[in-house]
Amino acid sequence: MRYLLPAAALVAAVWSGASWPVWLPLLVLAAGLAGAGARRKPPCSGRWARTILATALAGGLGLLALEQGLAARLPASLNGETLAVQARVVDLVERQRRVRYDEPVNWQRLTLEVRLLEGRGRWPGRHRVRVSAWGPLPALGAGDRFEARMRLYFPHGWHNQTGPDTARRDLAERIDAVGVLAAVQGPVHADGGLHAFRERLADRLRARLAASPLGAAVVPALVTGDRRGLDRPLKDLFRATGTAHLLAISGLHLTLVTGLLWWLGRGLLAPLLQWLWPACRRLTLAQLAWAPALAGALGYAALAGFSLPTRRALIMVAVLALCRLRRRWPAPAEGLALALLAVLLADPLAALSTGLWLSFGAVAAILWLLEGGGRLPVMVALPLPMAVAGAALFGDWAWWSPLANLLLVPLFSALVVPAALLGALLDWAPALHAAATGVELAVALMAVMAGWPAPRLPAASGLAALAVGGALMLWLLPAWPWPRRLLPLCLLPWCWPASTAPGPGQVDLILFEVGQGQALALRTARHLVLYDLGPGWEGGSATGSVLVPWLRRHRLTPDLTLVSHGDGDHAGGLADLPDPGRLLSGEPDRVPGAERCRGGQHWRFDGVDFRVLWPDRRPWSGNDASCVLRVDAGAASVLLTGDITTAVEYRLLGSVAPVTVLQLGHHGSASSSADAWVRALRPRWALASVGYANRFGHPDAALVRRLEAAGVTVLRTDRAGMIVFRLGGPDNAALITKWRRDHERPWHRPARGQVW
Repeated sequence: MRYLLPAAALVAAVWSGASWPVWLPLLVLAAGLAGAGARRKPPCSGRWARTILATALAGGLGLLALEQGLAARLPASLNGETLAVQARVVDLVERQRRVRYDEPVNWQRLTLEVRLLEGRGRWPGRHRVRVSAWGPLPALGAGDRFEARMRLYFPHGWHNQTGPDTARRDLAERIDAVGVLAAVQGPVHADGGLHAFRERLADRLRARLAASPLGAAVVPALVTGDRRGLDRPLKDLFRATGTAHLLAISGLHLTLVTGLLWWLGRGLLAPLLQWLWPACRRLTLAQLAWAPALAGALGYAALAGFSLPTRRALIMVAVLALCRLRRRWPAPAEGLALALLAVLLADPLAALSTGLWLSFGAVAAILWLLEGGGRLPVMVALPLPMAVAGAALFGDWAWWSPLANLLLVPLFSALVVPAALLGALLDWAPALHAAATGVELAVALMAVMAGWPAPRLPAASGLAALAVGGALMLWLLPAWPWPRRLLPLCLLPWCWPASTAPGPGQVDLILFEVGQGQALALRTARHLVLYDLGPGWEGGSATGSVLVPWLRRHRLTPDLTLVSHGDGDHAGGLADLPDPGRLLSGEPDRVPGAERCRGGQHWRFDGVDFRVLWPDRRPWSGNDASCVLRVDAGAASVLLTGDITTAVEYRLLGSVAPVTVLQLGHHGSASSSADAWVRALRPRWALASVGYANRFGHPDAALVRRLEAAGVTVLRTDRAGMIVFRLGGPDNAALITKWRRDHERPWHRPARGQVW
């Protein structure tokens, strides 16, 4: 408990941002226990006082680290400005050929350390930023130093019920701003350094393995953490089989290298040292073996660029080595808590990293199985709870995932990783080719498994995942106090989750935050209609990142999908939607597989009416071809307009009744939402799906002022996050959930100075 309580307090402070009044009572209690111990010396009072004092101080440290991380981010006054900076590339540079504005251009993504050249007082110090570089800019490499002009933005991220929380990820990685590199000014100086060495080594490995494309993609990732050669199909294959963790240099690989070097050191180096220097005989062979083991772990972490996972694993190995060198053998749970506390003290914001909890969860599961004398060998049993954890965190279930891990973890541990490191360090082609052969065998096995029939398993999240994981861990133990026939009761939250569907005659309108694009869902008691699918980009889309995980979480399949028109910010995610149901669009020639959307089409789901009002039978194209959908649920109604302009709005005037909620056309631009249109519809709320600090200025400021003057409440996704309306209830009151208000976390807002 003396290590676990401070670690838990630090984690709670970082995740909650709770202010000093939460920790002050702990300090007072610690002082009281210390005083009582000094007067009467009751058993354990001094130990408890120290533990409580350490807990309070750890909570304060977590709060201080959180505040400092938030305060270091780009100030609002500089948001979107083009700034002159001095920059240095501090990680590997990702380069691709991408399509921008319908033309292929060169693209680079860089992680930079920057400081302002002008107005340093506006953002003092050095900051870590992630930027994209488009077009004819110099090809930059790791370690390069230069002066530049770049447009930077606050690391805002998206905030939805599902999907990645990039704001939390950026804070954990100490990314203080994101943006676009506009120009490189003056010469580029190649300073070299660790990351430049990693880049040269990765390029050399790719050249050596040119005959094996799979080996050339995976081996650099295992040696230097360079994942630039991994294309999307290969990543998807690892992810689908639950083995994506094998591509990351983290606890598994670092522990493997440390253990191998410790074994070699104990058998070869330690006896030699004791023979050459008799003074070394004061230490055992096992203690002496930790010197090469720690040196190897440090070197491997350096090859990986001291990324967050490797730093955590390195600290854990160092804690273990310290305990062994001091000949202390703490209980497994106490040792794990000590390692966790050491990691968090070194980097409090690591508590926000998903990888940290996966790593420690795997170690905790191993200790649980070892201490409890599990019914199966650890290497056989461990993939089962890890599959549950992966399903909870990433929404992917695959019944073959434990089998894939059972086969591939030993293959990577015994062959691929050792051969890749040996070949890289000695520049030995046979070892590199052996590693590449192991990679090809692994990919072949995964391809076979991915082709097996896969029954669709319901997603597990939150308490349901904890219940499933807990039942699985208890089942793996040889005995426990209650009959095993009770364990299936733990599956009830997963098999029959609490229903969140609206009642008959009601509809939930869900507007997702997908940046400068649009994606909506309309859910009735037993049916689902999707309207627009958000933007797509090279290697992903808003549908794959946000919408598909949401569908899995709620176990829904759309009956009907309407893609308003063919623009990429509305139709870009279609390829990532597994089953769109019946697909319609105002521009079916630009939306593969779609039927034409026509005015007069009508559906009735669970007492809710869905009616298409536009386009008419004449040929339309572009924004004015957008499907206009009206939804009526009792006395409430919704009008979804896509990107129609005022030309279509005037054509519809007189034929559209007033509505409760209006989706502003074309993201609230000045080309839509004419005054006459708004007066005729008399909406109570207006929705704008817009990107944070978007370059178009959506929604138009003058339009927002006119709407607010008319008594219309404007809700926008860049400020509210995901927005959920429940309409059609018996009292006609709309229930509104704004994700950034109702599910706010500390990293979704600027620093508030709560420490001071």
